Amino acid sequence: MRLGTEHKERYRSWQQRALRAAAVAVTTTATVGLGLSAGTASASTRAASNAAAGMKRAEAVVAEFSKKPPFIAAGPAFDAKKLDAGKTLFSIPVDSQDQFVQILENDMQQVAKKVGIHFVDYSNSGDPSAWTTGMQQAVSEHVNLIDLLAGINPEQLTPQLLQANAAHIPVVASDAYSLGQKADPKLAGVMDVPYAGAGTIMADWTIVHSKGHAHALVIESNDVVSSPKEAGAAVAAFHQNCPACTVSVVNIPVADWASQTQTQVASYLRANPDTNYILPVYDSQSQYISPAIAVAGDTGKVHIVTYDGTAFVLNYLRKGQAVIMDVGEDLKWIAWAIMDQEMRIMAGLKPVANEHTPMMIWTSANIAQAGNPPKQSEGYGNGFVTGYEKLWGLAS
Repeated sequence: MRLGTEHKERYRSWQQRALRAAAVAVTTTATVGLGLSAGTASASTRAASNAAAGMKRAEAVVAEFSKKPPFIAAGPAFDAKKLDAGKTLFSIPVDSQDQFVQILENDMQQVAKKVGIHFVDYSNSGDPSAWTTGMQQAVSEHVNLIDLLAGINPEQLTPQLLQANAAHIPVVASDAYSLGQKADPKLAGVMDVPYAGAGTIMADWTIVHSKGHAHALVIESNDVVSSPKEAGAAVAAFHQNCPACTVSVVNIPVADWASQTQTQVASYLRANPDTNYILPVYDSQSQYISPAIAVAGDTGKVHIVTYDGTAFVLNYLRKGQAVIMDVGEDLKWIAWAIMDQEMRIMAGLKPVANEHTPMMIWTSANIAQAGNPPKQSEGYGNGFVTGYEKLWGLAS
């Protein structure tokens, strides 16, 4: 779906604000008290004015991302078939068992077929040793591009990256870094996702929903390279837009979600009975947070606000099972965006800085648009298909 220039400019302006918010540092597990004490009448007036201005900013972000996202061309058009047909793209996903990864790989492969690219999906169980083996295989086969997909930290593969560089094989990290985040210089390019923007949206929506009285716990997972940016942006938004809010941050690595999340969250809720919102930076963790809320006796009092738009979590939202807002992303759209960047690089073209990947707020007000039960990538519109096909010379 293409929208007008004004909408696109607002979207770009918001992305710039999100990048500035992401620059705020977060100290893992540290509690940040954001309460404002007004000792005088003038201080009280200033506090009220600051709160009103912050609420207005938060409401503007919520309004913007409650709409279906527009397609924005990331860069100049190019003839993908002419430049890329017959080349080999070797994709190494973070974990082939993950549903999120499977959707990305399937749709990337569909795009490759349209263009005539040989697409290799290197299936693995998520062990870094398997990523190493995959890199070695790709280099030995002299492929045209290596894709590190969905969260692999390139720094864990430094020797293999150097080997790829020596063989003049470009390596791209896709859906790993947050938009604008400094990437490993040994990479030929990145396809960044606005994770920091997701953190901003989560916090601003919470501020609006709580009417400026949120007591929030943000859960980050620092074993994922973009996680600190998302958590940092959430904390920054609370600080900038909600003087009466409080927020704490804890780190639970993805590898420890199943074993630690329920215990840590239940303990936190017992120690901090004022808590009314939990913001995990990745929505799949909700499956462990929801039982913790029940164990603590806080069902109906403590709400989950999160990011990713994973189908089973959207179903929690539909059923009223602790999750009340999920910032969704269209994985099919993201797969096409990854291919746009990687086809440009394989063709020897300049990589783009921003693929303008979509985000949209899901709540009880619009969850029916995602299907019953909700389906992955449903409800965002399909304007990106027409947009990219024109961009690649596949459609007039």
